[in-house]
Formats: sequence, C-alpha cells, structure tokens
Amino acid sequence: MEMEILRLRIVPLSVEHFRLFLDETEKMELQMGLTPSREIPDEHTRQAMEDLYAKAIAYPEHYYWYTNWQIILKSENKSIGSACFMKDESAPSQVEIGYGTNAKYRNKGFMTEAVQALCKWALQQPYIKCITAETEINNIPSQRVLEKCKMHRYRQTNESIWWKLEKE
Repeated sequence: MEMEILRLRIVPLSVEHFRLFLDETEKMELQMGLTPSREIPDEHTRQAMEDLYAKAIAYPEHYYWYTNWQIILKSENKSIGSACFMKDESAPSQVEIGYGTNAKYRNKGFMTEAVQALCKWALQQPYIKCITAETEINNIPSQRVLEKCKMHRYRQTNESIWWKLEKE
C-alpha cells in the first residue's frame, strides 16, 4: 500500500525496510530506489522506532499501525521525513500519530499534506474513531500542522499539548 498525494508519496516500510531504516538508513533508501537523504534518526527517534518495530513484529495483523511511513518528495525522489501511528491495544478505536520532517524541508507545508492524508486514511478504517497527537508545549510548527489538519486541543500539561481528531 502506498499513498500518492500532490507533492508526496507516503510509503509504509516493510519489516525488512523498517529494520534497515533503524540500522542502515541509506541502504534502505537505495533499496527503495530513493535518492539518499543523508539523514539518520536521532537517538530519541531511534528508540521510539525500535519500540514500534518490536510491536510491528509482535502484531503483524496490525502492521500499518506500527510501521514507519516514509514521506517522499516526488520532485526529488527523496525521503524528507517520516510518520508513524502508535496503537494502544487497550483503546482499539483510537490511534496516535507522530511525525518528523528533515530540517531542510520544514515550514513548506509538506508535513501538513502528509498528516492530512494519513489521518484521512486512518479514519477510513472502520474500527478507528479517533486520532490523537502530542506536541511539546513550545513546538509551535508541529502545533500549526495539527491545527491545519483540524485537530483540537483536549489536554495540556507543563510539557505537552494533546490533540485529537474524531470521525464525523
């Protein structure tokens, strides 16, 4: 399964490509026929992705909710970021979305385009009724992405703001 939207392709990584994303990102990109981005996940992202990878292996029937989705700029055939869903098996009708954009491609609307498409796809799944997201309190660009995607704030702490989008 792959999504193609205005400027982007969004590709869920296979188990093999997900492992390469974590271990040898450039090799994964070359295997996928992409122009290497020269980006590697930072330690925080890498740890979060390791946890998701373990769930992707453990829950193959829910694979799309645990894999990493590469966001590819069609005009450059290059991965410019990624997104993922995080499913809590105790809340089967809800899924959380997370995302990140490579620095060079920020503030150009790419992530808004990608998150809108991913949320639309997720809400088309018959058992998903709500998508949530968490942003750091000072991450204004990420908050703007969620606002443009019609998400609404529903909780705030000193560190984070929680957002949701419910099926209509």
